[in-house]
Amino acid sequence: MNPIPDVNAFIAALAADTKAALETKSASALAALEERRHQLLTHQLGFTPKRPIEPLYVLGDSHTLFFAGEDGLNQVKHRRVGFWRPRYITRGLDLLPCFRTRHLGPATAWRAFESGSSTRAREKLDALLRHELHPGRRALLSFGEIDCRCHIPKSVMAGTPAREAVRPTIERLLKLANHLQSHEVKVALWGPALVMNPTATIAGNPLAVVGAFELRAEVIQSFCATLKESCAALNIPYVCLAGTYHDWRQPAAPEFFCDGFHLSQRLMPTALKALLDSGALALQTNTAMPTATAANAN
Repeated sequence: MNPIPDVNAFIAALAADTKAALETKSASALAALEERRHQLLTHQLGFTPKRPIEPLYVLGDSHTLFFAGEDGLNQVKHRRVGFWRPRYITRGLDLLPCFRTRHLGPATAWRAFESGSSTRAREKLDALLRHELHPGRRALLSFGEIDCRCHIPKSVMAGTPAREAVRPTIERLLKLANHLQSHEVKVALWGPALVMNPTATIAGNPLAVVGAFELRAEVIQSFCATLKESCAALNIPYVCLAGTYHDWRQPAAPEFFCDGFHLSQRLMPTALKALLDSGALALQTNTAMPTATAANAN
């Protein structure tokens, strides 16, 4: 495939065409975009993967939309769950053929395994198990950012050390991972990938930021470290970008975010390499893969 001279313009055009095709429910229009999707994936990877590509289902909060391959955070309704009070699983535009995003709402790691939560995350996950997450499929769980931004800092402010405060939430999240594994789904975990310094409620999100930046940085660092240790003990692949593209002691630079909050596609090459290295993402090629870093990403 020919190289992409301006990846941002390429993504914007592909996103616009994909959104139009989804809105008109045109299967032929979507099929016509396949080669452009594979061209974008090749650009972000640095090599051309063999086809067919095994997809990785990314399940969780709004940070799943990073894996949709564009910075517009576009979503479409994907699956209805419930009858009397229906909730919807949404998905991004999914410009990269290696990912299937499934946004379950502003679900926390604390309640993701519980039935009857306000987001109905457990019910949505069980619906995906019935219809999409068949045995042998791969899933990446993205939960914990809301917990680290709002809930766990309250425990630390009340006197619980950060490493102790994160453990109950991680234990509950791992119950969800075990639930998926019991259905023979190949599970991996994605750590909260940001340390920002906002002091007000995030637009569009009902949960406020709690505590000073230094406190939240300590919480996220403790959460990521403890989750990594727990996943290693259970032989579950774990991937986290937090602390790799910034100094833990400082807020991450704004250019790494598309809206001041969600990760930018600038970090997609880094994320792809980390997922491949962990085994969470399975792609085959005959070409050696160069090291991808945030510095050389577009």
